[in-house]
Amino acid sequence: MFKYIVHGKTSSDFAAAMLNKPQDRRVILNPFFERFNITVFEFLFTSGIDFNFVSVVGANEDDDVEAMVNIVYSSGNFSNISWSKAYESDAYMRVFEKGHDKMNAYVSSMQVAGIE
Repeated sequence: MFKYIVHGKTSSDFAAAMLNKPQDRRVILNPFFERFNITVFEFLFTSGIDFNFVSVVGANEDDDVEAMVNIVYSSGNFSNISWSKAYESDAYMRVFEKGHDKMNAYVSSMQVAGIE
């Protein structure tokens, strides 16, 4: 299972609905997450300006997270929402080890142009 960070900015429609009928959104959405086999580790609302929602979730495939986020976005509850894969520090080190092992195959545009 991979970890992902989902973050976004809730919309005025979301605020209006919550003011009209306050509810624990995580409890309501748990069956939705289960349909995608997504495990929710954190489900947090913040006082941020650029985003006011952040969640850490686990999923087996990027496509599951992308599909889930698209459905949430289409609901109108978010003015923007995005996700990214998250790495534990040892896994992120392996990403750089892979790059280190293969970086000699990279040819920069500066080299091709004869500037470097």
